[in-house]
Amino acid sequence: MLVLGIAISACSPTLNWRSVMLEGVQAALPCKPDQAQRQVRLAELDLTLTMAGCEADGGLYAVSHLRLAPGAQAQPVMDAWRSEALRALRGIAAPVPKPLAALGTRPAITLYQASGSNPHGQAVQARWAWVQRDRDIYHWALYAPALRPEMEEPFFSTMQWQ
Repeated sequence: MLVLGIAISACSPTLNWRSVMLEGVQAALPCKPDQAQRQVRLAELDLTLTMAGCEADGGLYAVSHLRLAPGAQAQPVMDAWRSEALRALRGIAAPVPKPLAALGTRPAITLYQASGSNPHGQAVQARWAWVQRDRDIYHWALYAPALRPEMEEPFFSTMQWQ
């Protein structure tokens, strides 16, 4: 993921879920998030990426957002973002899509699964979701040596538009 290198400090090792607002979406994170913003280049576009994330119980959780300029196409940006996420994970295979049904005010999303290694060479599993809403693209990312349902379910099932 492009923003893995952004300073994200560790939180309590327990999963203490809380609501976090990020650019029009409410998400759940299991610890108090750090927030950062940086310029990125995706699909030949210069974009501002805003992120909230934290570490808890062996997992790295992040929610990111970027807004496209009027007339910019979202699909090439999401495709480039997926490629960058896989490259940063040192993944060897394309992410496997897994559709998730809509829940309440959360849209139907596709959850991508991938495996690779972290910058220290340790094995890591990843789950990603990208959601487009108008000119906004949101990204949920979860990384851990071994992902468990209690890590994934609250993180991916609680998104709501504000």
